[in-house]
Amino acid sequence: MYRISLYDACVLKPKFDQFNNLYTLMITPNGNKKVPFTPMQLLDSELKEHGSSLKGAKEAAKAVLSSKSVNPIMIPKLPLLHIWFPTEAMRNVESCMYFSLHHVEKIVPYLDNCTIVVLTNYERIEVPVSYSKLHKQWSKAKDYFSTALLKQFYKDPLYSKAEQQIMLKCAEINEQYVIN
Repeated sequence: MYRISLYDACVLKPKFDQFNNLYTLMITPNGNKKVPFTPMQLLDSELKEHGSSLKGAKEAAKAVLSSKSVNPIMIPKLPLLHIWFPTEAMRNVESCMYFSLHHVEKIVPYLDNCTIVVLTNYERIEVPVSYSKLHKQWSKAKDYFSTALLKQFYKDPLYSKAEQQIMLKCAEINEQYVIN
């Protein structure tokens, strides 16, 4: 199986080759990689490595954020969570880019339907989406990260009996979890 880690990736940008095949240009702080999968396939593969799926991640974000569409995706990598947010609806496979939250420095308005995303390495990515729409996606991703982080490190959680059993089962499966 072809294995790509999204750990260092900043942006997943769909592109077409000369034969009109869709691939992903993975933008990293150390350069770009051409990957023969769509961004959604890459995210799904990474999530499956961590015991979830793209469908499960979308449902989790929907439940936490109480938002029905265009939600960020959380990959539960230790020691911190990785949040990816889409530029538009995921069904727009040919144009939907994904940004890693921890690699985005700021979002700057550029034209009416264009925005510049400045990455932490100061690389600038032009996105054909309005500033207000992209800023909303970025804010939603930051809210999701904050909520998930609080749940992960909150000292005295008020979990239901079922949630406690799920956490204990996860601890049995993956010894990296710490239960106080």
